[in-house]
Amino acid sequence: MNKNILKILKFKIYGKFAHFRKFYTNSSSLSYLVPPRTVITGMIASIMECERDRYYDLFSPEKIKISVAVSSGTAITKQMQSINYLHPEYYKLLFKGKGKINMHSQCKLELLMAKKGRIGYTIYVGAITEDSVKFIDEIEKRLLEGNLGYGVYLGQRQFIARVDNVQIYEVNKNSFMESSDYIDSICLEENISSISGDSDDVHMVIDQMPVQMISKQQGRELQTVKRVLFEQSGKKISGLFKNCYKVGEKIISFYEG
Repeated sequence: MNKNILKILKFKIYGKFAHFRKFYTNSSSLSYLVPPRTVITGMIASIMECERDRYYDLFSPEKIKISVAVSSGTAITKQMQSINYLHPEYYKLLFKGKGKINMHSQCKLELLMAKKGRIGYTIYVGAITEDSVKFIDEIEKRLLEGNLGYGVYLGQRQFIARVDNVQIYEVNKNSFMESSDYIDSICLEENISSISGDSDDVHMVIDQMPVQMISKQQGRELQTVKRVLFEQSGKKISGLFKNCYKVGEKIISFYEG
C-alpha cells in the first residue's frame, strides 16, 4: 500500500434527495446511506466530462484514494417510493404504433432524505502520483469556478447536488497514521482492530460496497467489492483502526485500504 499522499482535495456535496443503489438488489432498489467509491468516481468523471465507462483507469487505486463521511449534523432517513419507469420496449408503441405493451414498468425505490434540511457528504480525493496531482488540480479548478461539467447528482440524475467548501491539503498538511483510536469517515472492515460499543447517539452501519470498476469492450465490469463501516450521521467512531490519515482536524480512512 502506498502510504504517501501528495495532495488531498476535500469538498462537500449536498442535495434534497439521494439514492445509491445497492449492487446486489433486484426487484427493489435499496440504497446505501453513503455513496460508494464507484459513485464518487462517477460524480468526479461527470464534473470532468469524461467519456462514459472509459474513465476507470484515471481512478485506479494505484493513482487515486477516495473517502467519504456523512457531513456533521446530517440526519438521514429512508422512505420507500414507487417509481414508474418507461418499459424497455416502449419504442414499439412510438414506432408506427406497433406492439401491445404497457408503456410503464413500476419499481420500488428506497429514497434518502434528511430529517431536517438537506443531505450532505464530505468527499476526500487523494493523489498518489504526480499525474494524479495534476488531475486533482483540474478538479479543484473546475469546482472553484463553479464549472460542474455534466453536473453532479446524488446517485440518480433527478437528484441534483450542489458543491461547496472546497479545500486542498498539501503533502505537509496530511500524514499517515499506523493506527488511531477513532475515525471520522468510512473505514474498511479489514482496517478495524476493535470498535467501542454503540452509544445512544452513535449509529454504525456496515455494508458490502462496490469499490472499483474496469472497462470492458462493451460497458463495464465490477472488479472489487469491500465491506465498509460508517456512522450514519457523521459522528466519530471510537475503537482501534489501522491505516489512517490525519487531514486537517479529521482522522480518515480510504476505500483503497
